[in-house]
Amino acid sequence: MTNKQILRRLRIEYLAFVLLAALLVVLQETHVLAEGVLVGNTTAVYVSECAGILLTIALIPLALKSYHKALLRMAVMDDDEARRRSYVKWNEIRLAMFVVIVLLNTSIYYATLDNMCGYCAIMGLIASFFCWPTKDGVDAELSMCPEPAPAEETPAEAPAENGEDAPAENGEDAPEKE
Repeated sequence: MTNKQILRRLRIEYLAFVLLAALLVVLQETHVLAEGVLVGNTTAVYVSECAGILLTIALIPLALKSYHKALLRMAVMDDDEARRRSYVKWNEIRLAMFVVIVLLNTSIYYATLDNMCGYCAIMGLIASFFCWPTKDGVDAELSMCPEPAPAEETPAEAPAENGEDAPAENGEDAPEKE
């Protein structure tokens, strides 16, 4: 799979997520799906809102941080094809976390008619904007390779600092400090 194919696949998946979220909102706003089904049931409202809020609090940082750690693990992979498969897989996992946040909180918002989960859905949608794949991002993330550790120099091989204690260019000893 080439970088261009990966970019296209990830963009299609991201747009499908946004369209799915928009479709859910449209279906709720046009009353195709029932609205306010939990209104009046305080226990159900409380439990569903807590679940939506806790998932938002847990999944947004997890989606962003776990992806970064996966990129670091991918950087040391020798097999290029395996690195590309892993890259696509982790992008899809990260996007799936945002899908759960946005769709669940949108559904809870319309079921309870309380703004709290609506705000959580908006936070998930805004955080998902960081998942939009760009050509430069895909190229940079797939070409990451571990930087070699700098070789430690022995004191005899270490260059002199500020020209001090360095032999003079004409072969004579450097003048001493007074």
